[in-house]
Amino acid sequence: MFTNGARVLVVVLLALASAFAAWQGVFEIAALGLMFIGLIVWGYFKEGPVILAAKAFKQKNYQKAKVLLHSIAKPDWLNKRRKPYYYYMLGNIAVTEAHFAEAEVYLARAAVLGLRANDLGVSLMHLANIALRNKDKEKGLLWIQKSQNLPLTEKYKSILTKIEKELQKV
Repeated sequence: MFTNGARVLVVVLLALASAFAAWQGVFEIAALGLMFIGLIVWGYFKEGPVILAAKAFKQKNYQKAKVLLHSIAKPDWLNKRRKPYYYYMLGNIAVTEAHFAEAEVYLARAAVLGLRANDLGVSLMHLANIALRNKDKEKGLLWIQKSQNLPLTEKYKSILTKIEKELQKV
């Protein structure tokens, strides 16, 4: 749960502590420091600042969340629990900024990678709405069909029903 700058700072401090411990002849502490450095580097590639971005996203600080998400160098290397939420947050931020083509790409990736039911329902609802904007009836009905088996709230079900009625008119 570090930003990239904090990771660099911690790695530098651990490297200095490990070097000092090795210089003093306490090789166990030096090895432990190197192990922690490896763990932080592993976390950089597998975890990233996705949790910090999720906190900013939940507080509706979309600019901070976007900066944190774009600081991830290799999003394809994120672990399978973090990757769908990386794309989910980027997609929702793109929807709020009215970048619908970008949002469609991100939300479709998030939907395929395995979100929880409620988040998947929100993604499918946004995807159906984007298809309605693009007047793509087939794609919109496909997203709505995928959302039928999800345990969604009544609010989301009514929105999906409205979108489906509008898609039938297209």
